[in-house]
Amino acid sequence: MTNSKLAGVTLTLILFLLFPIQGCADMFGFFKKQDVTLSLQIKGRILKNGEPQAGVKITRELIYGDTYTDEVISDSNGDFYFENKTIRSSNPSNMFFNSSLLQSIYIENKKDEDSILWYATIQFPEEQALLSDILNNFECELSEEAITYDIPIKNTGQFHTVYTRCNTNSLN
Repeated sequence: MTNSKLAGVTLTLILFLLFPIQGCADMFGFFKKQDVTLSLQIKGRILKNGEPQAGVKITRELIYGDTYTDEVISDSNGDFYFENKTIRSSNPSNMFFNSSLLQSIYIENKKDEDSILWYATIQFPEEQALLSDILNNFECELSEEAITYDIPIKNTGQFHTVYTRCNTNSLN
C-alpha cells in the first residue's frame, strides 16, 4: 500500500471513530451548557466593635472548575453589595466533574484567618437558596472570631458547613 493510500485509510478510520464519540457526547449532554448560579446576591455590612467600617475592600471568590473573583468597597455606613453571579457551563452535564462550589468572602488580601468573612463548600449549587436569607442580611463583626456552623439542607439529612464571622445570631 502506498503512503497516500495509507494516509487516506488512517484518516477515514479516525473520522469514523471521532464522529460516533462526538455523537455520544452530544447525546449524553457532555457539552450541553446550562446556567449555574455560583452566588446569590449578597447584601452586607462591615462593623468593628459595633462601628461601621467604611472603605474596606471585600472580595468574593467562587471556585467551580474555574475561579471567579470580584471586589467591592464598603460605603460610609459599612454597607456592601454583590450581585448574583451566574455562568454558562457544561460542568453540570459532565459526569466526571465534581459539582461542588467553593464560596469565600474576605477582606483585604486573604493572608490570614482574620480576613475571612465567609467560607463555604456547597455540594450542589442549586441548593444554596437555603442561604439566601443569611446572605441578604450579612452583618459581619470584625472583632468576633469566626465559627463553623452546620446549616441543615431540607429533607436531605445533609448540611452546608459554613465558616463565618457574620450573622452569628441567625445561625445559632
